[in-house]
Amino acid sequence: MHPNPKSQPPIPSRMSESVSQQFSLFRSQIKSRRFDDGTLRILESVLVSKDVRSFLEVRSSLREFMRSESLSVIREIAEKNVEHKILILDFFVRAFALAGDVEARNFYSALS
Repeated sequence: MHPNPKSQPPIPSRMSESVSQQFSLFRSQIKSRRFDDGTLRILESVLVSKDVRSFLEVRSSLREFMRSESLSVIREIAEKNVEHKILILDFFVRAFALAGDVEARNFYSALS
């Protein structure tokens, strides 16, 4: 079942205030269509957790959000030039790799 593109996964309740802020910042960057190394660094900071249960919860929410947003972005860039598409697909390949979403990473790698 695919997530509703209009809804956002909730911010996991077990994460620290700092991680929660970084999670919100990451979502904001993606919603603003900022597909750069700075956004990937924010994603990396969200995925740092000493608590395994919290990490798994955060990673799951990130995957759900990124899958939903990446589909929206792909629809938006359909008419863009090839270089623009490749840059965005590369961003999502790297983001899914960081989040440990091998299935999505392989899918976007095949597209780029």
